Amino acid sequence: MNPPRRRGTRTAPPPIPAFSLYGEPLQPPDERLVHVEPIAARSRLHNWIIHPHRHRDLHQVLLVQRGRAEATLDGRGRTLRAPLAIVVPPRVVHAFRFQPDTSGLVISFAEALGHDLGVAAPTLAHLLGAPQALGLDRGTVEATDLWPLGEMFMREFARSAPGRQAALRGLLAALLSNLLRVAQAATPTGAVEPAARVVTAGRELVARFRELAERRYREHASVAEYAGELGCSAARLRRACLAATGLSPVELLHQRLLVEAERQLRYTSMSITQVAYFLGFEDPAYFSRFFARRMKVSPRAFRAQAGAEMS
Repeated sequence: MNPPRRRGTRTAPPPIPAFSLYGEPLQPPDERLVHVEPIAARSRLHNWIIHPHRHRDLHQVLLVQRGRAEATLDGRGRTLRAPLAIVVPPRVVHAFRFQPDTSGLVISFAEALGHDLGVAAPTLAHLLGAPQALGLDRGTVEATDLWPLGEMFMREFARSAPGRQAALRGLLAALLSNLLRVAQAATPTGAVEPAARVVTAGRELVARFRELAERRYREHASVAEYAGELGCSAARLRRACLAATGLSPVELLHQRLLVEAERQLRYTSMSITQVAYFLGFEDPAYFSRFFARRMKVSPRAFRAQAGAEMS
């Protein structure tokens, strides 16, 4: 028998779920991931309502060609008619309510890929860095290749042919560049305020931590060292990271190491021992255990699988 609940006590609200794609369990980070599907493919299954959730390491861009959508991004909502675009950075809590039979695309891609695109084109980094829902001018959209690129994206994603991954990355860069041009003429009242204007001090702290970690993750510095450099306590940094991402600072550092480990194992000829030293591990055997425990496969087996996929 369950103990009686005390009067006046409140149960804690359920945590915001984190998915790979909506409704799918979390997977280890895949820095190559590019995925595209029609809005209806998933939304129709849920009565056109996507409940609040977040993605741990995925960007999402929704392009709505016909219909109406209500987008709630970090608690701020707007309802817009097509054509419109919705930009959802990783870890932003978001929810959607679509008019039945809304048509358009949901494009998801790895955070590491978004970072690489942003390095190559800083204006894209600015576009992808803030949650926003943008009402687009139909004439401006039709003067670009946004919709044709979306159709090409869908066709290429459905194929299984040599060079598919490279083609998807190229189409993604072209599509986002076209969206960037269209966004400059977007309806001002349709935009959710950029995160930089409404972000809490906690989220600002997490952003600074992730920037610092990007430079230092191979040093294996302690959370206390990071906190000292950021001018806060380790406890405050932990609270901020858990609130913003659902992950502790240590888990975020481990996630970044795993992304880089995957990249080095997949794309370089370094031995596993060399990869371990490159990532700052003093003991290659410990690196192999670290990788296998989190990726559910050894570095050697991962490299063999990656080689088979790319051949």
